[in-house]
Amino acid sequence: MSTTKIASSVHKIDSPIRDVYKLLSDFSRIGRLFQMAKQMGMGGMANNDQLAKISEQIEDIQFGEDACYIKVKRMGEVAVRIVEREEPKLIKLGGEGALPFDFNIWIQLLENAPYDTRMKITFQGELNMMMKMLLKGKLEKGIDQFAEALTKIPYGILGNLG
Repeated sequence: MSTTKIASSVHKIDSPIRDVYKLLSDFSRIGRLFQMAKQMGMGGMANNDQLAKISEQIEDIQFGEDACYIKVKRMGEVAVRIVEREEPKLIKLGGEGALPFDFNIWIQLLENAPYDTRMKITFQGELNMMMKMLLKGKLEKGIDQFAEALTKIPYGILGNLG
């Protein structure tokens, strides 16, 4: 096993850092956002075909304050858990459950101006050589897509999610 580290480019979010941190540091708020998007038919999502393929593999999803539990077909239950918070600049996530490797994801936030939050996402996982060859390109693309998706959330409007 070797450590694989992948970082997104720095992305700009047109919201105050406190709004971004408030949403991203609480999976129960993300769950309410997820339900709202689901009810609206995921309209405006960049790649609905890819989202539909992913949704087909998910049997159940539950959100708590510190973790998101996902039951995946033919794989079992996996969880993404918040393992560290440093308000308002860092959220560290970790995976557990039926996962083929250990990983952490850091969401780093920096206030550049009142409505200009900069964000960088870093993935670090313990991958064997075969998994690294198979997954590195997909992980690089996925981390950048994840970062880009987070820039599109209307954080200010969602501030009242509870």
